[in-house]
Amino acid sequence: MMSTFRLRPEYRLSMLMVVLVCGWVPAWAVPVAFAEEKEQTTITSQTMTVQGKSRQTTFEGTVVLTKRDFVMRADRMVVTFKKGAKTGQQSQDEGTAGQVDLIEASGSVVIEKSDGKATCGRALYDKDEEKLVLTESPMAWQGGTKVKGARMTMFLKDERSVVEGGSHVVILGE
Repeated sequence: MMSTFRLRPEYRLSMLMVVLVCGWVPAWAVPVAFAEEKEQTTITSQTMTVQGKSRQTTFEGTVVLTKRDFVMRADRMVVTFKKGAKTGQQSQDEGTAGQVDLIEASGSVVIEKSDGKATCGRALYDKDEEKLVLTESPMAWQGGTKVKGARMTMFLKDERSVVEGGSHVVILGE
């Protein structure tokens, strides 16, 4: 059975640490701030471990991150949150507290969007740069084109990609 857990933005990080520190929590769905638009992102997994001091949450076992038409699956995913910005006496909701900084996915990573798909052994998403770096045998498909290389960097905001280390492109039937 899968549960959905929703937090008010001002309690997002602190409540996760308090309630979920127990370690093995089967099949939770946790929303995180993944982009500027404040759209909901959901992560489901078999287990989740919150590490408050390092501002990280580790998801393991059939991990699925979903945001609109973007879906990332992996065996393991580590979400690192930004350190909270404090002004005066309290942390500001508009500040960085509870916002995603990095997401590292590893083990049989599959990324799907409405216009394409990619696979790799490791993916690193940097929110500030809106950049997704795929390593460990990355391969991507879009339309009738398949691309392989040692490292693929996808600049999501610019809709631009760079393939390094022996890029190989196959254009399927035109």
